Amino acid sequence: MVRGTAAGYWATSAVVAALAVGCGAGETVTDTPIGTYPPMCPALVLDTTTPLAAPPDGAASCAAGECNYQTQDGCSSAQACRPQFSADAPDVHPGCEPAGAATAGEPCAAQGDCARGHFCAEGVCRKLCCGGDWTGCDASERCFRALQVKAGGQVIDSGAQLCFPVGTCDPLDPKSCANEPGRECKIVDPTGAVACAPQSSAKLGDPCAPPDVCSQGLTCVGSRCVKLCAYEACKEPSCSRGEGSCVSFGRDPFGVGECTFDR
Repeated sequence: MVRGTAAGYWATSAVVAALAVGCGAGETVTDTPIGTYPPMCPALVLDTTTPLAAPPDGAASCAAGECNYQTQDGCSSAQACRPQFSADAPDVHPGCEPAGAATAGEPCAAQGDCARGHFCAEGVCRKLCCGGDWTGCDASERCFRALQVKAGGQVIDSGAQLCFPVGTCDPLDPKSCANEPGRECKIVDPTGAVACAPQSSAKLGDPCAPPDVCSQGLTCVGSRCVKLCAYEACKEPSCSRGEGSCVSFGRDPFGVGECTFDR
């Protein structure tokens, strides 16, 4: 039910997408006193005016050096721009090295196995990207995992990220990433893409900054963690009377909304 690819942002004038519907409608009720009714389900609201988020300029966000991680500019067609580092000094910078033939998702044993624009991580070639720029990734992947390397005995940020598959979990299901210890399902970028990401400690209402800072069942909006809700009539989790309405924005996966006030 949860989409794993960008759904594109809808535009706002909050529009009531589904009127409150009586839960249990269609069932026979034998013990409800005359003059009373089943409880009403919370209304669902579709936001149709919040503008789409423009993709960031990934190439400009890459670490400076002789070549560019995302565009591969600066290296010959037979070379790949990748982080250059050693065990001798805590330094990492972009540089050119021989490229292989393996592309995204294909196995690798060394960097030389991966094609231009790719990096061997955990035995698999992944596309290099920067700044969370999803346009630098294939359609089924997003730019959300930081690439860190060990140089001079230290773990250092390379100034690049890696594209990883999305649509692999359900952000409304706390057990969705149970097979990946230390991770939980989250919305990982403004396109509504979801993936198993490192667990976080920020709770409802806590300050945050995207992408992976709010705990399971929450997302970061306007520098605060807000509750996610099921954008489907009478489904849980829903927004209680004190949590606002369940509003589905373009930044949310299909079937998911945010508990939002002033709608």
